[in-house]
Amino acid sequence: MTRRKLAVAAVVVVPVVAYAIWAGYARCCRTAVQGDTYVGWTEAEVCGTYGTPDKDWPGCQPLALRMPPPHPGTIRTLVFHPRGLFHPEGGTLWVWVVERDGQWVCYRSCWFADGVQF
Repeated sequence: MTRRKLAVAAVVVVPVVAYAIWAGYARCCRTAVQGDTYVGWTEAEVCGTYGTPDKDWPGCQPLALRMPPPHPGTIRTLVFHPRGLFHPEGGTLWVWVVERDGQWVCYRSCWFADGVQF
């Protein structure tokens, strides 16, 4: 094989293998439930990472009959289902945001893997 073919193969194969390792880690080795990972993030930052929420409810909605602690102010509950090339972990992300100084800021969050039952 010529050097050019080897170089082209390396440019294609190395990123594919690296993505497969990263995706495998994201799917298999991650904790099944992660709480409060996004506390302090603005709604714009969360949506910039996960896109438009699949659900956007006014008020504080319970997750599995568990309410987040009360928080003064106007609250919304956002639910995302991460999918696609940049989100191989899948699962479901719940984010509770409160209005502060004209921005919506996360004060509680919970991500859980597909198949987790509460």
